[in-house]
Amino acid sequence: MKPYILSIVLILATACHPFEPFTFVHMSDTQIGFMDDSSAYAHSDSLMKAAVDAANALDPACVFITGDLVDNPADPVQDSIYKTRLAGLQAPVYEVLGNHDRRDYGFRFSFRDRGCAFIGIDSNCIKDGAEEAEKAQLEWLTNELDAAAGCRYTFIFLHCPVVRESVDEPEDYFNFSNGQRAQYISLFKDKGVDVVFAGHTHQDYDTTIDGIRFVAAGPVGNALGHGTPGFNVVTVTRDSVSIHYTPTIL
Repeated sequence: MKPYILSIVLILATACHPFEPFTFVHMSDTQIGFMDDSSAYAHSDSLMKAAVDAANALDPACVFITGDLVDNPADPVQDSIYKTRLAGLQAPVYEVLGNHDRRDYGFRFSFRDRGCAFIGIDSNCIKDGAEEAEKAQLEWLTNELDAAAGCRYTFIFLHCPVVRESVDEPEDYFNFSNGQRAQYISLFKDKGVDVVFAGHTHQDYDTTIDGIRFVAAGPVGNALGHGTPGFNVVTVTRDSVSIHYTPTIL
């Protein structure tokens, strides 16, 4: 299945299957058009093609993309490039929306496979202060986390990081407020979440708080700060989850 910004909720309410080792890819911020002066967004296109080709070579079980799919969702050229490159991925693809994508507070996913739970949520409603949408999502998320209780690992996917490097870092554009991060870290700890995957920063981060690993991937598209275009390769075994940031080379 390869959804593209569809306003859907995917819920597979079956119990976890027996665990099987597997590998998946976590991409973020393909953001076609970002920092790209070409009218055809040739550089953005090349970066996403390189990432797609590198991901396909790994033969992952699935690919997760944590938002900012394009820079301007009203631009048909950016939209077309993203859809074309997305179609080239050979594994099933699951997306959440970023702050540069259109607002659709009902867009999320949840499924269980290979003994693990995969849950994608919308960080926009949290960052935007859309109280009713966040309340509905939080109730849904809590129910999905309860249903995942028997899984070997539980993975969360969202666009904006809950935190980048520490629980007491200053509030800014690239993380949750102090109140929000306390609420979600407490929920994730209580429900046994193992890893929270995000993007948004255009740089890679990796920290552990209260036993939960918080990972922000660098961008598929143009990078900022210490970032490098690339994606995370996640290897899941019965005893460990290994995450390696893999730069892509044009």
